[in-house]
Amino acid sequence: MANSPDGSKPEDHAIAALEHFQREQYNDAVSAYDRALQGDPNRLEWQEMRDLARANAISEVHVPVPPVQYFDRDELLAPVSIPAGTLPTPLPKKPVGILTRIRRIIANVLGAVATVLFNATTGLLGRLCGYQKGIWTSWYNRKPGIIGVLTLAYMRDQLNKHNLYNVYAKDRLDGFQPPGAEPPEGVTHFRTADGSWNNLQNPKEGAAGTRFPRNVELSIARPEPEETLLDPSPREISRKLLARKGDMKPVKFLNVLAAAWIQFMNHDWINHSENIMEDQIEIPLAADDPVREKYKQESIRIPRTQPDPTRMPEGEPAPVTFINEVTHWWDGSQIYGSDQTTLDGLRSGVDGKLTVTSEGTLPLDSDGIEQTGFTRNWWLGLALLHNLFVLEHNRICERLHETHPDWDDNRLFNVARLINAAVMAKIHTIEWTPAILPNPIAVSGVEANWYGLLTNMFKSGSSKRTLADINIRNPELGGVVGNPIDAHGGVFGLTEEFVEIYRIHSLLPEAIHMKKIGDDEAMEEVPIAELRQAGSAKATGKFGMLDILYSFGNQLPGQMVLNNYPKFLQELSVPGSPFFDMGTIDILRCRERGIPRYNEFRRQLGLNPIKKFEDLTDDKEHVRVLKEVYGDQPEDVEKLDLMVGTLGEGHRPTKFGFGETMFQIFILNASRRLQADRFYTDSYNEETYSAEGLQWIDETDMKAVLLRNYPDLASTGLANVKNAFEPWDEDDDLDPERHPLREYDKELKP
Repeated sequence: MANSPDGSKPEDHAIAALEHFQREQYNDAVSAYDRALQGDPNRLEWQEMRDLARANAISEVHVPVPPVQYFDRDELLAPVSIPAGTLPTPLPKKPVGILTRIRRIIANVLGAVATVLFNATTGLLGRLCGYQKGIWTSWYNRKPGIIGVLTLAYMRDQLNKHNLYNVYAKDRLDGFQPPGAEPPEGVTHFRTADGSWNNLQNPKEGAAGTRFPRNVELSIARPEPEETLLDPSPREISRKLLARKGDMKPVKFLNVLAAAWIQFMNHDWINHSENIMEDQIEIPLAADDPVREKYKQESIRIPRTQPDPTRMPEGEPAPVTFINEVTHWWDGSQIYGSDQTTLDGLRSGVDGKLTVTSEGTLPLDSDGIEQTGFTRNWWLGLALLHNLFVLEHNRICERLHETHPDWDDNRLFNVARLINAAVMAKIHTIEWTPAILPNPIAVSGVEANWYGLLTNMFKSGSSKRTLADINIRNPELGGVVGNPIDAHGGVFGLTEEFVEIYRIHSLLPEAIHMKKIGDDEAMEEVPIAELRQAGSAKATGKFGMLDILYSFGNQLPGQMVLNNYPKFLQELSVPGSPFFDMGTIDILRCRERGIPRYNEFRRQLGLNPIKKFEDLTDDKEHVRVLKEVYGDQPEDVEKLDLMVGTLGEGHRPTKFGFGETMFQIFILNASRRLQADRFYTDSYNEETYSAEGLQWIDETDMKAVLLRNYPDLASTGLANVKNAFEPWDEDDDLDPERHPLREYDKELKP
């Protein structure tokens, strides 16, 4: 250990460095830690803090992204307004030929008969066989596979009957809109910027600025009181049950693009907006918590979720409600924005296209962040997908312009948006979901959501079409898409429970292994902490979109299990909070927002609760730590948090990337976000999407999107795999452990 020439000690520089760090002066912190390490280069904790400060400086995480803005009651309650000319005038309807009318009559008759028979069959099967064996479900063991698919249909029916709860009073429209408003021009055929007018009788259903509904009884959907809010400590749960121990446990059959994809989708559906910095929850730190020494803190403070400013003084059916910042619909709002001002600012004004630079990338704003519809929690993985689907939008515009040279910029843009959103919905439904849940019965079930069982049975590969010549009007046999809308007696909105089951941060690795196409050696290992916010564009400028996509396609994500949570997320820095543990946040938000804990959550979904921690998992070490954290008395199992329980489930359906409790909410909402949306049901037709649009959707998958916009990827393992979310292996004989989807068709045969 050596003092500096001015006589100062290394500890003095380290103290100064920490002061700079706590003040979010990250460049100064790097310099001070460098001086401390010159005097004592073996201090590991200083090196770690220096690296974190450097990552924060690169990413410029002290800058709020997007700029801080809170919900305004008057704006949320204002009547929906779509200025004239915002949307195109619908084109005149084409006359319907006699053959088409005959097909529709046949489809209606077959659909009516099929619906009666199918509902009777699934109901009888469900009542006779059930789907639980003791605590855990058994649908995935059913033989032949079609019995398992019917069981899934029964499970979904039960959830639709018992788990849809509106948080607006029965005599109120969503967003407290006045009744009887006349739909403005264009909303019958085009999506609005804020998601309004999807339901022409309830104009703000599913719109940005409306409440999250619930999937549990409203009487229990209440925030936990202060005496149990921190019992047990969310920070201790994060340390002992979430934190990675050693190397990341990888998912062998996925790539990191799949991890980025689900955040990309979540940003289309759900976000609570800014938290309240002026109102914070203080969590004391245990005596042995390393944060005490490393950051000189005795507690951590977590800003509360922004409250719903539209709550009325009386007549509210739910104890607590929260507002969704983005549209609830599957409409690509993460690309296009959830308000008219944002959307207008992203358009080029030429041929319907969105604005890109001469290099084909998103332009940057003054803070160095890519300009797009939604930038909260921004990082490189999101930048890849936003750039990709902006380019895809522009490709669609080019195709439409070739066929319809008389269409103006506004019509080209709005039709292209419909097509692009449907492409994303299709990719998520029949590619991402099977990739993460490669169970043959589950795959057949989710594909039936898009195509229908009959199309799956008689068509394969490129011959599949979303709309059959005779599209049987039954969601199971003919598919949800293109068949009648059905909200199952409730208004549509993605729920608070849906938000909670998608806390799947364990998928993320600590760093991205940057590779160059044609070179198996990594160019550089870049910590994800350096790839956040402004660090994203810096990385794309350094490595290039092509090689970054290649790198994501060849790296494995983490398993969604206990003790596999990324370390970088447990030492995150955000504006106003230089130390921010996302694991602690994940546990606390669930309690704060009135989500039942694990056992009650299962009861609410019609599942059996666990009676002891040994029921959850056979892992003896996990059971030991669960008892240490929650207690070892029989009643202590009721304290188990939802996220911990879902990660800890050792009894999972075959080849599942996550457990069955999450899957219940998934199967309910995966179908509902299609079936309750007019643009995937009643309006999924040539009149709305154009013939070229329907063809584009049918012929497009994730691999096609990647190759269309980055054709040089054809020289990589992407060309060798069917599903772009699998590892991009180049082996002639693909390992079934890494590519389980290749065999599922065989497994479904009786």
